Amino acid sequence: MATITQSSSQDIQFRAPQLPVQVTGMQAMASKMWAPFIAMGFMIVMAVFIFGLVNSSISSDYYQFSKETREAAAADSNLATQKAFIESAKAWLPSFKFLGMGMILGGVTFLLATILGALRTGGGRVQEALGVPVRIIKPPMTARTFPVLMMILIASLIIPIAVATISYGYWNHSITTELNHAAGGSQLLGSLSTINTVNAWLAPFKFVGIASVLTRIGLALAAIVRVLRWQSERLWDILS
Repeated sequence: MATITQSSSQDIQFRAPQLPVQVTGMQAMASKMWAPFIAMGFMIVMAVFIFGLVNSSISSDYYQFSKETREAAAADSNLATQKAFIESAKAWLPSFKFLGMGMILGGVTFLLATILGALRTGGGRVQEALGVPVRIIKPPMTARTFPVLMMILIASLIIPIAVATISYGYWNHSITTELNHAAGGSQLLGSLSTINTVNAWLAPFKFVGIASVLTRIGLALAAIVRVLRWQSERLWDILS
């Protein structure tokens, strides 16, 4: 990669005369990752849709029985297993959907970073062609925040998977004879407490992840506007 020496300005870099302007490491990675991210995100969303159809079929089979029959079903019976499956899906399926949407938005962010890289190299080549000292604008600090934001979405999936496991174990019992008569301090009530406690803050946490990625897109668009404005001013200075 070209060796860049920083000028006295906080926003401008001077390129070494013998070296061409190249994209940053993040921009090079983004140019290769934006298409896979969008494709994987779309596949996750489609997988969620298909699994939702399966869950819908199981729910239809489960709720065709009377309430008394469903609640009296013994542990590990077909009805109890169906109830456990339905409740566990409620824990992880929405988070999986959010992950898919987050990856699609992440792909859009990578695409914007690729555009920034094209502006960076294109602006440098124009200055080279005009025979003037090549100046390029420094990449914004926000370019380094994307991996952290993606970790929020990944965490919002890992946690619900653990909750779904607990939820499956809790609901795979007879509601009438076991769940409704669970003693205080029992493992069943502990599981119920964990499920409700985590679900209380997990939903806002998922929105934090999506909001973070959307914020990153906004920052990338702002960076593109800033680069275009700076390049137009640079070109005007050269021509004048």
